[in-house]
Amino acid sequence: MRSLLLLLASLTALAAAFAPTSVHLSARTSTSSSSKLFFFGSSKNVPAAEDRTYPEAKQATYELMKGELGFGPESIVRPLLKQTQLEKRKLKVVYNAKRDGFNAQAFHSKVDGKGASVVLAKVRGQWIGGYNPRGWASLGGGRSSVAAFLFYGKLFGGWQKLRVSRTGSMACGNDEYNKGIYFGADGLVIPLDSRRPKLVTSRLGYFFECGPENRSTLLPVKGADANVDELYVVAGVYADGEDIPNSGGVAELGFY
Repeated sequence: MRSLLLLLASLTALAAAFAPTSVHLSARTSTSSSSKLFFFGSSKNVPAAEDRTYPEAKQATYELMKGELGFGPESIVRPLLKQTQLEKRKLKVVYNAKRDGFNAQAFHSKVDGKGASVVLAKVRGQWIGGYNPRGWASLGGGRSSVAAFLFYGKLFGGWQKLRVSRTGSMACGNDEYNKGIYFGADGLVIPLDSRRPKLVTSRLGYFFECGPENRSTLLPVKGADANVDELYVVAGVYADGEDIPNSGGVAELGFY
């Protein structure tokens, strides 16, 4: 009898040792300062992957927002900003090449530290551009984001967005203080070089997709470089002291 009791006690202790346990890990989310991840049992408290980074952790949507009254660059780009950190934020032009100068130093003096921004360029009467969720900071290297996209105006009105086609992509392919605009290495490039300050080039298919029209370039004429007629950078309006996401260095978090 005593042996039987000892056997039952041993089995009870062994079962307790392997009982389900939970491990609490801190996670960076947009809705909670921490969350629970369970190796056993329920995982209902685990946030969706897109909630673990602020604020854009997935590819851009092709959907467009309703436009707003106005003819300025801010009104022109507004429909493109669905599912971005600028979707509900007031916008302003931070760089106007005709006013501020077609050179890289002037460009960076106006856009650095402004956070997520939209590049809007007119080439041979057609609007093209790109959305950079990471902004610029003249810190060198690239600034990646899976949420970056390029766009062009359709012939009969409306916009076509082009998502990134490589993991992480490069929303800003070159953040050097003396370099201009680089979406990827070649998706949309406006170097703002003193030798050809208005030059614009574009090649699709490597860093950014070709889209439903299977385009090889954003430019109106295939296989030819062109000059920019108008060039703007539009950013969000922030209150004094308000945090501007990605206004400085960018922490690389997986795909984001």
